[in-house]
Amino acid sequence: MTSRAATSRATLSVGRDRYRIGPWHADASIAYLALTPDTVRVSDDSLRSCVDRLVAAGYTSVITSALHPDETGPFARLGFEEFDRLRVLAVDLDRIRPTRPAIPQGVRLRRAHRRDRVAALTVDHAAFPEFWRLDAESMRDAESATPAVRFRVADAGGRIVAYAITGRSGPQGFLQRLATDPSVAGRGLATALVHDAVRWASRHRCRRLLVNTQVDNERALRLYRHLGFELTPSDLVVLTRRLR
Repeated sequence: MTSRAATSRATLSVGRDRYRIGPWHADASIAYLALTPDTVRVSDDSLRSCVDRLVAAGYTSVITSALHPDETGPFARLGFEEFDRLRVLAVDLDRIRPTRPAIPQGVRLRRAHRRDRVAALTVDHAAFPEFWRLDAESMRDAESATPAVRFRVADAGGRIVAYAITGRSGPQGFLQRLATDPSVAGRGLATALVHDAVRWASRHRCRRLLVNTQVDNERALRLYRHLGFELTPSDLVVLTRRLR
């Protein structure tokens, strides 16, 4: 696997199609493959070429980013199978009145500074199972996924205990990531950060705010449903394939 020297994700162009590829943060032998925001569908030939490059780089398997069912055709034809499924929820911002976040005493929501990224990753690692935790590279991907982004942290006396990344593209808002340290669970920090995301998206004239979570994350699903989000008709799917 001597050719797999890259430790961060890079953009691969194959014809008109563009991919983000690199090692999966939980296991460097697994390749991560995502479509770039400007790539809606890929051709069978370009995907095959991309996979061939991953094989040549020495990866043993590949896992995709979350894909809409309409995007999965070429992957299925190339032998990819479903690895996980995500529920997608949305709130219609034209029909709700944005609420000012109720912030627990001793905590303030503020803009994340560069130095806060390490602390936010610590929160992320405490909040999620190992396989789904972000690393520095995937956090940067979440921040750059949309033209505009809002990165907010909950600061409890100098300690970062929760964070949210919200993006927007045209009339659509996306709650890209939300994490709360389990030590402060139940204090309303997740609710406050969701309200903050809703207010920001509304101020910028987004019509909807979307969020996704794993199908078995009942706690997150209850939170979003309680805050006015509704399940959309289509799930997102994460696909995988063995390479050798």
